[in-house]
Amino acid sequence: ESYLQGVFKKKGEGWEEKKLGEVLVKTETVDPTKNPDTEFTYLDVSSVNKETKEIETPTVLIGKDAPSRAKKLIRTSDVIFATVRPTHSRVALIPEEFDEQVCSTGYFVLRTKENVNNKLVFYFLLTKGFNEQMEKLQKGASYPAVTDNDVKGILFRFPKSLKQQQTIVRQLDALRAETQKLEAVYQKKIDDLEELKKSILDKAFKGELKTEKAVVI
Repeated sequence: ESYLQGVFKKKGEGWEEKKLGEVLVKTETVDPTKNPDTEFTYLDVSSVNKETKEIETPTVLIGKDAPSRAKKLIRTSDVIFATVRPTHSRVALIPEEFDEQVCSTGYFVLRTKENVNNKLVFYFLLTKGFNEQMEKLQKGASYPAVTDNDVKGILFRFPKSLKQQQTIVRQLDALRAETQKLEAVYQKKIDDLEELKKSILDKAFKGELKTEKAVVI
């Protein structure tokens, strides 16, 4: 987290700062109900796992069953960010399998211009600094949200060189992979401990738990 945060705080020659909206291109909206029998994949706000940042629960629908919020067209390499409860950090990169599918209006779709690496924007949205700004901007007590324009107004610092952007992305990819590996090992230890606890409790209630007598020396 500290390394990720530090990447986007760099200043100096070859770096520039722009509002996020200035590095994005316009995205499209669609109306699936106009093709009532056509099948499509829909991503609602809960489709993105807020821990792994992966799309896990897409829904396959036909046009006539499209929910009213199924309006935003997504393409391969787009970045989607849930503007509903924005501090939950539901951020994902769109893989090829979801090219030209549909997501909820509860997402802001970020499609970068040619001079900006889309994954650099993906990682920027994961920073503590970005999350803190979302917390300040969100409105609504029971259903906090930000607008697409709120996100577009956030300042984004990045190197002008695409090659340098790609180098940073490779480093962040490697760090993310290592972090996920460590988290998996840690989770397995927790799961094993939980299983051991259940086994001991089970034996205790069955009267099968053996106790060793203390040996006095």
